[in-house]
Amino acid sequence: MTTKPSERIVVFVTPAQKLAITSTADTLGVSVSELMRRAILSFNATSEQVKAASLVDRLRAPKTPDPLNVALRQVAERAAAREARDAAQVAKVASKRTLAAEGPKSLTPLDPETDDVLPQTCDSGDDLGASDESDEDASFSGRS
Repeated sequence: MTTKPSERIVVFVTPAQKLAITSTADTLGVSVSELMRRAILSFNATSEQVKAASLVDRLRAPKTPDPLNVALRQVAERAAAREARDAAQVAKVASKRTLAAEGPKSLTPLDPETDDVLPQTCDSGDDLGASDESDEDASFSGRS
């Protein structure tokens, strides 16, 4: 006479382990309870699946930031900001010293007769200031 199972054992598993167990039971065509009974009798047969499920759980677990890495990153960011601030201050002081050493420059107005900025002739020697008839015709006709 066989004794019908009557005792209950509650086993806590991760979602990935439950999925592995139920899929194995489905593949074998047995209930989860029957699979668990067989696993106890031949523990080595399911240990690899349990190990694989454990690895999956670890990979799916949310990664918490390492406190040491967070602290080191903050120190590096502060040091970079301090260096940038110091470099800007040094550049500002150097700029002021350069301006002070050069002294004030006086601005003199340009004399249109002698200090004309644009030359009136080009490299070919043509007079750029003189207009010719083709310029006047182009302006009246809308051509350029």
